[in-house]
Amino acid sequence: MFTKIVWNNEEQYGCEYLSILEANEKLLVHSTIIQAAEGVADANLVNYQVDLDANWITKKVKLNVDQQALELHSDGKGNWSNSEGEEIETLKGCIDIDISATPFSNSMPINRLNWTSHQKEHFHMAYIAVPSLEYKKVPQSYQYLREEDGIRYFLYRCYDYETTIAVDSNGLVVDYPGVFSRQF
Repeated sequence: MFTKIVWNNEEQYGCEYLSILEANEKLLVHSTIIQAAEGVADANLVNYQVDLDANWITKKVKLNVDQQALELHSDGKGNWSNSEGEEIETLKGCIDIDISATPFSNSMPINRLNWTSHQKEHFHMAYIAVPSLEYKKVPQSYQYLREEDGIRYFLYRCYDYETTIAVDSNGLVVDYPGVFSRQF
C-alpha cells in the first residue's frame, strides 16, 4: 500500500503533503508541512516521520521544524524514550502521538480499534507542539457516531474543545471542521 494525501490548514496558512508506505508489516509515514500564522511574515517548514507497527502503534517519531529536531521512541506499551535512550517519565501511558500541526494524529487511535456504533474511548496522547517541539501528556477521547457513504464520523474531545471529524475507510481525515480539509 502506498497512500498520498494533501491537507489544507484552514486555521493557519499552509498545507501538508503526507505519504504512507506499508512494508514488512510496518507503516512508514513521511510528511512535509508548510505553516504560517495569519499576520506573521515567517513560515515554518515541518518535516516528520512516524514509524508504526501493523496495528498503528507508534514506535518512533522524528520531527524537524526549521533548525530544531526531536526524536522519540516508544515500546508501544506506554513507555517512551528520547534519541539517547533516556526514559521520558512524563509520557508514561501514552500509546499515540498528537502532532499539533497535522490531522494525521487522529488516524492512529481511530485505526487501532474496531469501532462499534456510539463506542467511546479515552486516550492519553504524547502531544507535540509545533513549532516549539515541546511535548506533554494530554487526555483525549473519540466517540464513533455513524457512517454515511463510506465516511465515518467521530466526536473528538480534548479538554474543553470538541468537534466532529470525518475520516475515510482508511481512517484518514477528510474533514476537520475549520482546521484541516483534505484536497486528495
